[in-house]
Amino acid sequence: LGPDEQFTVLSLSGGKPKKQGQIKSLSMSLGPDFMTDIIVVETSDHARLQIQLSYNWKFDVGSRSVEDASSIFQVPDFVGDACKAIASRVRAAVAASSFDDFHRHSADIIRAAVFGKDERGHVRDVFLFPSNKLAITNIDIQ
Repeated sequence: LGPDEQFTVLSLSGGKPKKQGQIKSLSMSLGPDFMTDIIVVETSDHARLQIQLSYNWKFDVGSRSVEDASSIFQVPDFVGDACKAIASRVRAAVAASSFDDFHRHSADIIRAAVFGKDERGHVRDVFLFPSNKLAITNIDIQ
């Protein structure tokens, strides 16, 4: 560090389900890594389910420019932000499905909700957060 620079402590969400400020860190990995969250969803016929999801992630800073590298710090708690965004998408997709349909096709419903579909109707491979270039590359339903 230079004489005019200082450390910044990162405060990230942790635990299952995610809670703010559970992890304090001086460094941030670019990935690949994974995070796990537990969310409660409700189907269209009012069945409440608790789902544990694990997400593989990495920061997609391919060009190595200063702007790209500094963009990973644009979201103070990237773990909490990503988990909230993904949980919201999953809750919306499950709410549109009956319990029976969700039970049979849970992996397809969740993957389509998280990654979205392209113009041909195929599930995309990556869910990218443009603000900080966080890329969710896979999801595991447990």
